[in-house]
Amino acid sequence: MDGEHVKDNMLERERVANVRKHWVRLVTACNSRCVFCLDTDTPRGVYLLEDDVKREIKRGRDELNADKIILSGGEGSIHPKFVDFVAYAKEIGYDRVQTVTNGVMFSQRDFYRAAVDAGLGEITFSLHGHTPELHDRLTGTPGAFNKLMKGMMRARREGQIIVNVDVCINKQNVEYIDQIVDLCLKVGVTEFDLLHVIPQGVAYENRNDLFYDPVEHLPRLQKVFRLNRHPGVVIWTNRFPVEYLEGLEDLIQDPHKMLDEVNGRRHQVKRYLDEGVPLECREQERCQYCFIEPFCNTADRFVGRQNRATWEIWSLGPCDEQSWAYADLTPAGLPFGCSFVGVEVDDLTALEGMPITDQIGVYVVPNTISRIVDRKVVKNPLLIRAGAAEHLDTLLSGEALPLGVDVEIELNKDTAAWMLANREAVQRHIGRIRIHQPGHEFLKDAIARDVRNPAEFFTELALPVPVSGLAACMAPGTELREAPKILAKSLFDSETGRIDTRALARAHVIEGYWGKSLRCRDCRINQRCDGAPINFLRDQGFAQLQPLREGEWAEQAEAQILRLRPEPPARLRDGKPLEPVAPSLPGFEGPQELPEEPLMANTRRAREAREKRWAQLRESPSA
Repeated sequence: MDGEHVKDNMLERERVANVRKHWVRLVTACNSRCVFCLDTDTPRGVYLLEDDVKREIKRGRDELNADKIILSGGEGSIHPKFVDFVAYAKEIGYDRVQTVTNGVMFSQRDFYRAAVDAGLGEITFSLHGHTPELHDRLTGTPGAFNKLMKGMMRARREGQIIVNVDVCINKQNVEYIDQIVDLCLKVGVTEFDLLHVIPQGVAYENRNDLFYDPVEHLPRLQKVFRLNRHPGVVIWTNRFPVEYLEGLEDLIQDPHKMLDEVNGRRHQVKRYLDEGVPLECREQERCQYCFIEPFCNTADRFVGRQNRATWEIWSLGPCDEQSWAYADLTPAGLPFGCSFVGVEVDDLTALEGMPITDQIGVYVVPNTISRIVDRKVVKNPLLIRAGAAEHLDTLLSGEALPLGVDVEIELNKDTAAWMLANREAVQRHIGRIRIHQPGHEFLKDAIARDVRNPAEFFTELALPVPVSGLAACMAPGTELREAPKILAKSLFDSETGRIDTRALARAHVIEGYWGKSLRCRDCRINQRCDGAPINFLRDQGFAQLQPLREGEWAEQAEAQILRLRPEPPARLRDGKPLEPVAPSLPGFEGPQELPEEPLMANTRRAREAREKRWAQLRESPSA
């Protein structure tokens, strides 16, 4: 498959991966005892109440506008109302209903038929071995392999629904992963979700039997991964560490999976943000193996900056005359240490009508720049985000920028071409500009905007320009800088003034989800370098990252990064301590007591019902 077709395929995968979906747990009970189960940290044996499940199914449509629903567990299919839940989901408008299953219930033809007739459109069978011995050992359930294969082959034979397979790759089955996939291909299954074992639940207890070094098995793993290049075969990686996918960057999991991960733990994340209760899994040894550890680092970084009041820019987002009337554009209106207000405007000249006190700075993102603002009217310190060549024409073509005006140049194909063509103008303003590599939420934006091979660009520019947002190896000969710390108002719940967990997850995808190559371990600044934004890597590949070992730029970069970051960034995997609960936005009360988590509420009600029944039996005259 050539490069153009790979990109087209990646964009199609991004579209599929970003279909709005909602996971709904029906039970924590299960008729398997998998040695890698992630859910054993939750109360076991709970069958959620019908009204609670339907309420959560409806929440996915009403609040998340989800088009697809995944009914899960435990083993969702053992809930007595499973078929009814399928029918209800279709009734209220979900396009597709999916379940992930061990296949036991679907080995029964009547159950399978009832679920499909009710509207079940996709089944993901969890197959973990190519033989009964291996699969049954990993699932802790004799006969599980034969039942799964019976249900899967029926679903494929009847051909009414989508059938795919997930595999939890671990030490016991990694050397057979090609044979597991080959077995499925022989029965007509061509789509696979390959999950990397993670340190949750009983999987962590069994870590000595399950955790493995992917480097030792890369040839076999990559042999299977490359099947994705074969017409008709689809491979997804799930929670697989990105550094092992060099050369197969099209298989890096869509970063929006992080939103699903956080949504599934939203009650735990909220308790940490609002009550300081750490996630149950927060433990240094676990964090070294955990897929969402980078998100937890982002959460800690946001909360820490709130606590220490080290944010710099309070971003209001798009602003017009109506929104200005409700904004407090004074020092008192800027929270958590911010000294700049951030605004997005149609034209830079709109600042001349904004009621901003002179005591604060303005970070402005304009769509157009018809002219530089009148500094007699707008006296604030200005940082202007320039994202197009026409912006640079207006701002930098003259002899000097007005006093108090600096420019952040978004590095993209358009601005890069302008800077190379107008090198003298860049050099003339070198003390007033900073070039910044942005992160992108979507791969399509990285493909459309990012400059190809930044290191090559900066080598050709050959100026010591200040640069942020890039690894040092991709910005040779520049002055490395930290980007301003921007806190978006949209990150906070408008009713409580507290950080919204889903908005935080989305901010992480854009600002905090970076990756590095295995080769980066040999770089002299590895401990202080974040790597590159995830969608940049998915687009241009890990080859852009070249470890700095020896040479003039390696020495200069090391000296610069040590000044910027005297200590390596604190990470959970290194034992980072908990952050205290951060204050709410000014004008809001402190964090309120959170409602009981639905799963815990169901557990409590079930326990109370059992105790009540036992009490009635004890009091009964016939007892």
